[in-house]
Amino acid sequence: MRMMSAPDHRGPPSLQTRLQAGSRRLPQLVAGPVALVAIVLCGLLVPVPQFASADDAKRPGMMPIARDTPLTEKHVYPPGVALGGFDGAYTEGTVYKPSAVAGSRVAFWASEPGLLRSFNYPIDEFVYVLEGDVVTIDADGTRREFHPGDTFIIPKGWVGTWDMKTPFKKIIVNF
Repeated sequence: MRMMSAPDHRGPPSLQTRLQAGSRRLPQLVAGPVALVAIVLCGLLVPVPQFASADDAKRPGMMPIARDTPLTEKHVYPPGVALGGFDGAYTEGTVYKPSAVAGSRVAFWASEPGLLRSFNYPIDEFVYVLEGDVVTIDADGTRREFHPGDTFIIPKGWVGTWDMKTPFKKIIVNF
């Protein structure tokens, strides 16, 4: 049950009281319209793509990448890179090589379990782990573990070890 307060016989609130009450509500009253104006302005500032010209028909379209892309490129790391009983064999399937930047590519890479050593990684590489587990140890002793779904960057010049504990598959972007 709602309680009723006694009637206030002091008269209407003063101008100062009304202004103070309004200043507490001002952020609430302004936030909605300001957000709407920001959304409209952003919409006006972002160019809307046009697809009507003949030149647009010559531009490349989106390129879906199948997770089951065949890994047809067979390679072996040179002696000293593969450690222990690991033979250093791995396979790749390059899915895209942009023409603008030499050495850039998107590829799938896979290997059986094994240990690799990097003395000076030759490129920057973005990695998305698809299958398996890998443990890396940086030159300073920092140990990291990566599992399916993890992403990371191998920076150009990286020194350390790469220990694949299980069969390992990743998608890479060299840049």
